[in-house]
Amino acid sequence: MEPMVINPSVEGYELSRLFGGAGRQGFSCSLSAKVESCKERLDTLLEPRLHYRIEKIDNVGRGFVSIEGGTTFKSSKLSQALKRSDEIVCFVATVGSAIEDKIVGLMAAKRLSEAYILDAMGSVAVENTVEQFHQRKEAKFAAESKSTTLRFSPGYCDWPVTEQKKLFGLFDSEPTGVELLDSCLMQPRKSISGVFGLFHAVNSHAPPPYNPCQDCKKTDCIARRT
Repeated sequence: MEPMVINPSVEGYELSRLFGGAGRQGFSCSLSAKVESCKERLDTLLEPRLHYRIEKIDNVGRGFVSIEGGTTFKSSKLSQALKRSDEIVCFVATVGSAIEDKIVGLMAAKRLSEAYILDAMGSVAVENTVEQFHQRKEAKFAAESKSTTLRFSPGYCDWPVTEQKKLFGLFDSEPTGVELLDSCLMQPRKSISGVFGLFHAVNSHAPPPYNPCQDCKKTDCIARRT
């Protein structure tokens, strides 16, 4: 499937969250100046790219999700999230390697604060890329009387990061621009892979999608969804 074209945005409140500000955009004058300076060059550094596949779900059991073709993802939280789903959307997204090269160059030049800010911007940009994709698909599927679950990525909750290998195996025949290393980390580093489920919405009063964060006591988690 052809990559989806998405232009990510980098919002100040998301940067603030990564800086430890809990989403409050209270930057100092010096930090604001550096953020604006980095933003000016950001567009030349981002190379957003997202590939996705929609697969039929064969079975959802206790602690596993099997899709047609033989791939089985093992996670209790994921299986709970997808228990009503009959299809699964699998995706791999990146904002490319140029921003990573720039960060490395800034660090070598001892411009550590700029490197840190640009690193945070890259994280926000790739997350926004995936969020836009999810929202677009959510709107499209709503017109087909389908609903989507929340997004899950290997390494979230109880889904082992080693399951990246199974997820990337679905994209063997197409170049995603992202390499999976032996450690199961992705290269370029500013990349995200994951899945979400599709299910037929019986009516407008269907219960909200399962959110594992509501069962988790780690309230200081930066990825917490409440």
